[in-house]
Amino acid sequence: MSGYTPDEKLRLQQVRELRRRWLKDQELSPREPVQPPQRQWPLEAFWNQFLQHPTPWRNALHKVYRHSVLAFTHVLIPAWIIHYYLKYHVSEKPYAIVETKPKLFPGDTILETGEVIPPIKDFPDEHH
Repeated sequence: MSGYTPDEKLRLQQVRELRRRWLKDQELSPREPVQPPQRQWPLEAFWNQFLQHPTPWRNALHKVYRHSVLAFTHVLIPAWIIHYYLKYHVSEKPYAIVETKPKLFPGDTILETGEVIPPIKDFPDEHH
């Protein structure tokens, strides 16, 4: 006996048909892939709408905005942080960083003003 039996021929035909359908289903239509709409920040949505009609003045305004954001985030904020750190954590001036105030006693001299603290008056008749 040579060749396939009728049942085997039917089975092969069905398998080929299923493979063809599967391959046809793998083809994308022009509308695919369908992406969900992207969420945008309000400022980003504003600039996207603003730049839909490109004119030289709109492009120039957007360029100024981008450069100002860059300058603010990459220059001004780091400069402020560095200034703060140097002023309050590295400076070696006296009393630049006050962790505890120095104790002052009668007869001591105040460094900033040069004043001498007068002695405490003694009041023997009052009770404390």
